[in-house]
Amino acid sequence: MRLKDVVILRNEKTTDTSRPYIALENIISWDAKYIESSIETEGTNSVFKPNDILFGKLRPYLAKGFIPSYEGICSTEFFVLKAKKGYYTQYLLYLLLSHSFIDYIKNQVAGVKMPRTNWETFSSIEVSIPSLQVQQRIVEYLDAKTTEIDNKIELLGKKRDAYNRLKTATINRAVTRGLDEHVKLKDSGIERFGLIPEHWDVKRFKAFARTIKGKQCAQFEEKGDDMELILSVETLRQQNSSFPIFGIIPEKMLMCEEGDIVIIWDGAGVGELLRTPKGILSSTIAKIDVNERIVAKEYFWHWRYGIEYILKQMPTGMGIPHLNPTILNNLMFAIPPLSEQKQIAAYLDERCAKIDAAVTIIGKQIDALKRLKRSLINEVVTGKRMV
Repeated sequence: MRLKDVVILRNEKTTDTSRPYIALENIISWDAKYIESSIETEGTNSVFKPNDILFGKLRPYLAKGFIPSYEGICSTEFFVLKAKKGYYTQYLLYLLLSHSFIDYIKNQVAGVKMPRTNWETFSSIEVSIPSLQVQQRIVEYLDAKTTEIDNKIELLGKKRDAYNRLKTATINRAVTRGLDEHVKLKDSGIERFGLIPEHWDVKRFKAFARTIKGKQCAQFEEKGDDMELILSVETLRQQNSSFPIFGIIPEKMLMCEEGDIVIIWDGAGVGELLRTPKGILSSTIAKIDVNERIVAKEYFWHWRYGIEYILKQMPTGMGIPHLNPTILNNLMFAIPPLSEQKQIAAYLDERCAKIDAAVTIIGKQIDALKRLKRSLINEVVTGKRMV
């Protein structure tokens, strides 16, 4: 049978934005889970009802599916599907998020920059579905097994968070007190610093660094001559590294070399600092150009947790949040002598490397569990594993 034989496409649209809204960005790929965000909508949206299936038709190979328990609106980049009588909604979602289904549909998409499927192609996909009794048994089995896996992932995530808190505390201590436990202290005059070593100075950000904001440029999915990777937020966070976007190299000052420090200027995550691969600054990113005669770049990099905390609390703008440059430029820093900065940076590099290694191991364990979960779903809904 075809998908159109088991689901109905809900085509109701609305311009009423007062209802709960779900964007593609709110759904975690493969996991069918919703994450909160500050994304807002305007214009026309699709209406969904409780127990509908939302399936992303833009880049469907990202496997974004979700079953809401409430009525609301969503991006028109979702198919809104209602299961026909005789079919379990949860079973159909497991089917749509199986590797076999996603592997098939990713070869059916149209478009280069924004590949998407359409209802005619999507609804004509052949599927094999067991009896209602077997569907129920599969759902009960997968619900139990995936919950067990999710619980293990959650515990590992908490362990990873504990390591990250240790890393933050280690850095904060070193960049505000240094490495000498017996050093004489003085009042910094800055509330968030309190006491600092008496031979340290206090300077504003603008005294030793400047920001260079990126610009919007044409995007290409294949790299050509005189092109480099466009450094978007997704690329820098390695969330979209499988689908890089390239641009023509603009003026030299908008280029980043590997290891440069950038800050998210607009949108979700505003104020976050990241290290870059080689590439072109996008319009939502700014490069931080540090005067290394005053502050060593590696020392400044370890300051990022304190910087991010402040800047994330104080974005500006009525719509999409963006960085407040006045706050950044006037942000105060405790500055030791340059030679001491390098000693602190070397110490933190070593300590943080050990913590990062532990976090990496945990991350690999989490990834392995996620692969197990996806493999399990695929084996069960395709009949390779009987339940």
